[in-house]
Amino acid sequence: TPVTVEEERSVSATLGSDSIKTGVYAGLVGLALSFSFILMYYRFAGLVAGIALIINLVLLFGIMTMFNFVLTLPGIAGIILTIGMAVDANVLIYERLREELATGKPLSAALSAAYDKAFSAIFDSNVTTLITALILFWKATGPVKGFAVTLTIGIVASMFSALLVTRNCFNWAIASGVLKRVRMSNLIKATNFDFMSKGRLSVAISALVILVSVGVFALRGENNFGIDFKGGDLLVLEAQKNVEEGDVRDALKQIDLEESVVQTEKSGAKEFLTIRSAPGTSDRIDKLLNEKFPEAKFRVEQSDKVGKLVGDELARNSLIALALGIIGIFIYVTARFEFAFALAAIIALLHDVVLTIGAFALFGRELSLIIVGAVLTIAGYSINDTIVVFDRIREGMCKSETGSLQSIMNRAINETLGRTLLTGGTTVLSTLALYFLGGPVLHDFAFTILVGILVGTYSSIFVASPIALWWSRWTRQKHREPQPETALAAR
Repeated sequence: TPVTVEEERSVSATLGSDSIKTGVYAGLVGLALSFSFILMYYRFAGLVAGIALIINLVLLFGIMTMFNFVLTLPGIAGIILTIGMAVDANVLIYERLREELATGKPLSAALSAAYDKAFSAIFDSNVTTLITALILFWKATGPVKGFAVTLTIGIVASMFSALLVTRNCFNWAIASGVLKRVRMSNLIKATNFDFMSKGRLSVAISALVILVSVGVFALRGENNFGIDFKGGDLLVLEAQKNVEEGDVRDALKQIDLEESVVQTEKSGAKEFLTIRSAPGTSDRIDKLLNEKFPEAKFRVEQSDKVGKLVGDELARNSLIALALGIIGIFIYVTARFEFAFALAAIIALLHDVVLTIGAFALFGRELSLIIVGAVLTIAGYSINDTIVVFDRIREGMCKSETGSLQSIMNRAINETLGRTLLTGGTTVLSTLALYFLGGPVLHDFAFTILVGILVGTYSSIFVASPIALWWSRWTRQKHREPQPETALAAR
């Protein structure tokens, strides 16, 4: 019975240690940036959010220790992303608090109303993100499962710290007389922009960009996929003397491997030569380069070997994970809102995923298993943003606000615009730290998250709501229902 090794991965102690150091450093910088921003913008309330953020991290590491979870490099990425997303709930509460105080309510009553009104948006948005994290934990393998673990624990911990810890801090401060009034910056003023009237234009632009993304992806073909999906060898070498990429490609022609991908990547002060080649060729490449460039004194820092069978299985599991995530989110949003909202949310989600992958292809990057985790995270983040807007629309309809459904939607988008920009900005701060300081291993991951945040913020405003409005109008005309537009009442 012959045995064939289908997957083999190794990393040197030096590269592993350096990667962890850069990941931890990026996390600390991301934490400092997020904490500084909310402290300057929300002042005392920002200090309370900072305390909740620290408790969130203590809970996260404590739970991981209790259950003996191993911290992987993608797991560190999950923690960094959690830092940015944890601020989301606090921003939702504080922006609600600003609205309640503007009505003239006393501080204690305004706080109570802010937490009560923000709860549904926080709960729904976190549950939809949790669905993708759990599916990723179920279907993922290896390091990406570590990312799913930290993201799942982080979501639960952030809900606890935002809804319970901060509320108790405020109640204690008010009861003890330390807090008598809350002051916040207000850089994003109230707007009254007619977003819905731009629906056709924005959806047309999105459709065009989607076509371009699909076209670029199709033209690149197999070049879109890394060895995780199509099989092959990955060799990461460190040299004491730099060797030009062109010289390496010329050397590879001698063993008919000129089609291999040769790149130079930097991690801190070190520079690595990365070679992606056909399955079972990395040993020959290592031997050849040491013979051709003895002065470089190459040292193997990482070596991955993935067979075709494993690559096919990973690709299949990734598609299944994405499909299950979409189905789970669709069912949940339909149950919590209406079919029109669920349909619009899923279309916006697919819009964000396609554009993110399209940007990945446009910049000549390769999809790997870690990027699958990033794409699923984008799906969760996209839904998170959309749910907040839909929750405000649902609230407006439940109050029987005057005007058509279109005017209610416009009002809801304008009311949540400040929150959308603030939460997107804080998550971007954490992800930028990961992008610039996380090293080459997490560079593509951070790039994917950055693109997804920008695209997701756009779609939650200009794509999801217009589609929900159009679907409700079409179904009403189809069934010839004479009810007014506000008949699309949320449960």
